[in-house]
Amino acid sequence: MKKIILTGFLGVFLLITSCNKFLEETPTDFVAPANYYTNEKEVFSALAGVYDILGKTGTYGRYLFFEMDMSDESYFGLSSTSQDIALLNYDIGDTKLLTTWSLLYEGINRANMLLENIDKADMPDNLREVYRGEALFLRAYYYFVLTTNWGRIPLRLSSTKTPSDVDMAPATYTEIYGQIASDMETAADKVADITTFNNAGRVSKSAVWGVLARVNLKMAGAPLRDISRYAEAKKWAEKVINFGYHRLNADYSQVFKNHAQGVYDTRESIWEVEFSYISGAQHEEGMVGSINGIGTSNTTVGYSYGAQRVMKPYYDLFDEDDERRDWNINTYTYATAPSTAQVPYAAGTAAIIYNRYASKWRREFEVSPQKSTNTTVINFPLLRYADVLLMYAEADNMLPGNRSTQADEYVNMVRRRAFGKLKAGATDIEAADLSPGLDEVLFQQAIQKERSFELGFEGLRRFDLIRWGTYILTMENLRTYKASANSSYQFGFRTVENISDRDTLFAIPRNEMTVNKLMEQNNGW
Repeated sequence: MKKIILTGFLGVFLLITSCNKFLEETPTDFVAPANYYTNEKEVFSALAGVYDILGKTGTYGRYLFFEMDMSDESYFGLSSTSQDIALLNYDIGDTKLLTTWSLLYEGINRANMLLENIDKADMPDNLREVYRGEALFLRAYYYFVLTTNWGRIPLRLSSTKTPSDVDMAPATYTEIYGQIASDMETAADKVADITTFNNAGRVSKSAVWGVLARVNLKMAGAPLRDISRYAEAKKWAEKVINFGYHRLNADYSQVFKNHAQGVYDTRESIWEVEFSYISGAQHEEGMVGSINGIGTSNTTVGYSYGAQRVMKPYYDLFDEDDERRDWNINTYTYATAPSTAQVPYAAGTAAIIYNRYASKWRREFEVSPQKSTNTTVINFPLLRYADVLLMYAEADNMLPGNRSTQADEYVNMVRRRAFGKLKAGATDIEAADLSPGLDEVLFQQAIQKERSFELGFEGLRRFDLIRWGTYILTMENLRTYKASANSSYQFGFRTVENISDRDTLFAIPRNEMTVNKLMEQNNGW
């Protein structure tokens, strides 16, 4: 096994398998690292290879926002499947987990190779530092995804060159998060302003600052519980806000229509995974809107498996005037092709609510030269400005002393948009605001709900519940709702029936345990 892996690392290096929308480079075939990184074009192509990991099926093409984010918002609706990580019914040989694990480490190794070779390239120094910053950030981001899902993992900061490199003990949480924060902070000084780009696919200062806020909130919560990090989270979120460029799109639904239409609003959607299809050339498609989305076999509007179904308790939490409810959770299905007519649901019984879909991304708005049955070109957001505002408010609320007025205002900005109060002609703007004078506990509870309303189905809910220390209890409490679901959809409750204390982390894949003799398995496996 080690010999096979080593051959892959030493013999050749795959620069990229495809390009993202911000790239115009032709994909490079297999080349020896010693003969590459000689000029700016080659370095940029190598950097594209680091980005490329983001759009794979095992990452944000599907698994990270679907199977690996089952929570109290939705359930796994593919009833033909009885064993899956989404059902928390799997073993350490699960191929989906291995795919995601392997892809993230592949991205890390690509970043390491670029960082080791970038100084030998003949290129302008200013571009060299920008590319270095992007590679540092992406390496740190891949480690962040790894540790939030698997806990203590090997911290590989140089490319794999010898058989002994494969064996590495897991680092401590302090070491892992320290490296993540350090790399991202270094990257923040090197990458370009977001106004430099005409798309959201590149890592910008705003993206780094915002993700640093997320990283520090995680460090303040489980498992580190370093409450000093709340001040850091607030600081980095404040940098995004004070930059002065970002704002909320007045129409919540338009944010996600833009993702489908290939329209970039970088004031709101700060960092995205980009997907594209160019006939005969570029094939970088994902499953945003096809594995989730409004389930339909109508290929005129766009086929969707509709595999992400909605939990009724989540639906019930929304205020009926909150526009996010009927966008995130569909109120209609589609007629038979070739018609594109919408067919409204009947009155909302419990069974009908459970039959609804996570519909944030709708293929009827997708702009594509071809509408594939399985895949789409709909972009996936990794960081939105609304998230930054809510992170600032949460961090500020958790600091000693009185909460700032800005914290309340930033939450209210998000809520006003949700209730249509940012649209032209809106009146009674403050009617959407939180009740004034909430204490620290009630304000935190309000933020926890607000994050779910605003960021539902964006791959963040499980992450949030775990860092708050409430994931297991929240999921266990859903068991009481099984009886109210239509029998056809009680299948989805297997996730909450299967959950146990071990499920705050996924199992370390069997392949890693076999190859890496120093690796340690997570508790319960």
